[in-house]
Amino acid sequence: MRTHDSADVPAAGRFRADVAGIGIAALGKATSKRRNPKTVRTNVGDDYHGCFVVRVSQSADMYRRIEGWWYGIVGAALTPDPPNRA
Repeated sequence: MRTHDSADVPAAGRFRADVAGIGIAALGKATSKRRNPKTVRTNVGDDYHGCFVVRVSQSADMYRRIEGWWYGIVGAALTPDPPNRA
């Protein structure tokens, strides 16, 4: 899980574990990102729970499949509808 340093890390961990339906012990160590004071962030407050990171070992084949699905979805979305379909 990745969070900004201003986030409530334990609360974000509990939230993510509940969403995933796993015990909090199954989550890896949370990492924090230092805040750049020059930027204006919109992901702040009680509703911010960080970014959930999923790591899959030996995942090259799975990555290629998902990438293929994504290219198919994008290609279908960019293809104009045939003129006989309204």
